[in-house]
Amino acid sequence: MKVNLRIDPQTTEDSVSIEARHMTENIQKLVRFSQNLGKQDQLHVKREDQIYLLNTEEIYRIYTENRQIQVRTADGSYRSQQPLYQLLETLPEYFLQISQSEIINSRQISHLRLTPNGLIQIFLKNGVQTYSSRRYLKSIKERLQL
Repeated sequence: MKVNLRIDPQTTEDSVSIEARHMTENIQKLVRFSQNLGKQDQLHVKREDQIYLLNTEEIYRIYTENRQIQVRTADGSYRSQQPLYQLLETLPEYFLQISQSEIINSRQISHLRLTPNGLIQIFLKNGVQTYSSRRYLKSIKERLQL
């Protein structure tokens, strides 16, 4: 693979450009890697009065409950002080917003079911079921390539 680098002080925003004959697994890995540059691989959360550092891959879902942001893992539930929109900006690309109040880890999806009313029922590997909202349906289908 050939790599070209051009430094231009006039550039207003850093960008990465990839030219390929066709999509390969290595190109997909390169795209995912570049998308995740600067993203967090750990999240600061609280449980009771203790602060924990969670690896983002351990997270199943992040959702709003009783006006608090809950972060769910196999080990239990934690609280985050950041609002959902800020979390979504800093989380890796495999996190997917499915409603105004919920973000899921797409790597933790067990399977999906299309409901008769046009929503997507999402089953996570920990046994939790959740639903997409209609507002996010198009972006979910694009991201999951449905």
